[in-house]
Amino acid sequence: MDRLTVSPAFQAMWAKLGLSRVAEAVEKFLPDYQQRRKVTVLPVTLHDGTGRIDAYFKLYHHREGGWRFWLRASKSRIEFKNYEIFQRLAVSAAEPIAFCEERDVFGRLHRDFVLTRAVPGAQGLDEFFQQHPTRSHREPLAIQLAEMLRRLHSANFVYHDLVWRNILVSVTHGSAPKLFLIDCPRGGVTRLFTRRHLFRDLASLDKTASQLCSRTERLRFFLHYVGEKRLTNEMRRMVRACLEYRRTRWPEDWRGR
Repeated sequence: MDRLTVSPAFQAMWAKLGLSRVAEAVEKFLPDYQQRRKVTVLPVTLHDGTGRIDAYFKLYHHREGGWRFWLRASKSRIEFKNYEIFQRLAVSAAEPIAFCEERDVFGRLHRDFVLTRAVPGAQGLDEFFQQHPTRSHREPLAIQLAEMLRRLHSANFVYHDLVWRNILVSVTHGSAPKLFLIDCPRGGVTRLFTRRHLFRDLASLDKTASQLCSRTERLRFFLHYVGEKRLTNEMRRMVRACLEYRRTRWPEDWRGR
């Protein structure tokens, strides 16, 4: 029993592909696939009749007969729906193409996939910062990221795994570098949004920022995030609380920074 969902913009193209089941997608995109990993990610190329579309195919393989996702959405479905949320919030992210779940008659999840359009000219944010140490290159991206995160949190959205490897910098000819979010199978909107949710995302970002950025850069990012120009006593308490969350949540990454 398979359940397929395709984004409206890609339905005509998908109809030409004639794929309606996970097994058919695996046969097309992973013809030599042998189940060795729980998650497999592979770049693929699609054709819409007018040109090629570069994409990424992510396949989850679950233990046979497992009940973990019984009556629960798969990671592929969550990620697909989160990309739709990002679009509504005007937050740049990978463009969703399709997802599909393969379940047995009892509703147990066996396999699922999500297909997303590749971000053009992309490289990881950490790689970009390592290659560009000057403020003129870094600060515009820090402002972009702070604005994106503020929009998400204003909508009570928690990313849960907002690390630098899930943030891409798209550098295309004639355009300023632009950030895109990817890989969000655990995030979502929560009704009981608290500061602890906020700290989760901020502290997760700060793990890598503490290694690649100066304290001044990290502080500027926080000021952009809260929309202020100067640090108040309340903001200082917020920064200390965020650092304490990071220290206790990920002690192995803590170096007193």
